[in-house]
Amino acid sequence: MLAFVKHPGRVLTRDQLLDLTSGHEYMPFDRTIDVQVSRLRKKIEPDIKNPEIIITVRGGGYKFIPSIEIDS
Repeated sequence: MLAFVKHPGRVLTRDQLLDLTSGHEYMPFDRTIDVQVSRLRKKIEPDIKNPEIIITVRGGGYKFIPSIEIDS
């Protein structure tokens, strides 16, 4: 989550996320990031089937879109 919070609105590839979180190199069939994103979504998304906070960018990676609420 910290990697997403530090880079809001930016598409992060699986390789970048692995580097930012653990320093491991990405293996072509490594699903570690996908599993972690799925777990995060279960905790923070109102509707897991239609994510709005962490979205998948096809062919790119994942993008964190924080929701900002302003009290007036």
